[in-house]
Amino acid sequence: MNTHLQLLIAFQHLDSKIIQLQERTHQIPESIEELNTTLDESREKLEEAETFLGEKNARRRDLELDVEALRGKLSKYRSQLTEVKTNKEYQAVLHEIATAEGEITTKEDQILEGMMVIEEKEQLGETLRKEFEHKEKEILQKRSELEKFAAEAQTQIDDLENEKSQLGTQIPDELSQQYGKIATARNGLALAEAKDQSCQACHVKLRPQLFAELKTKQEIITCENCNRFLYWAG
Repeated sequence: MNTHLQLLIAFQHLDSKIIQLQERTHQIPESIEELNTTLDESREKLEEAETFLGEKNARRRDLELDVEALRGKLSKYRSQLTEVKTNKEYQAVLHEIATAEGEITTKEDQILEGMMVIEEKEQLGETLRKEFEHKEKEILQKRSELEKFAAEAQTQIDDLENEKSQLGTQIPDELSQQYGKIATARNGLALAEAKDQSCQACHVKLRPQLFAELKTKQEIITCENCNRFLYWAG
């Protein structure tokens, strides 16, 4: 086999490994972004639940303070009943007492309703927290594995590129340029094995004379259909 053709075969072998690694790592940034989005969505749900609970608890505390203040007023009004001197004043104080008692009842009902909502949301919040913690652990592990693979793949690509560069110094410039053009036009595959009198890349039948020359001559021959360099493995 032609020495330069042997070099081209080895060169393409390195190229193929690089392309395979690049294809495997190409989707990694998008995959990591999807994992981050999933984690962010889970975190957002948890934060929304926590914010809601915080607001409800704050509202409950405000109502409890209101009730406490109203009970203070109620105690004051009841004390005033023993001090009023006219029926009109007496009725006025009774009205204030009834109003305060009504407000206390309303606010206590609101507190009770709020506590029921809080209890329900606390259960939901706990469920969301567990889900988030599980997702966070799982996603961080997956992300770490992807980042590790990407780093290792890049190291392999760099090593293969160095090896390819060294090998490239042994290939004539004109032949190297021709290889590059074919590889670009043919999805990185510039060489193809000739087997069973066919090009194994485009699967077109080779002329008998061309196939015979390929097996006997030392010159580099290209496929008449796809223009790839042909080699016969024997």
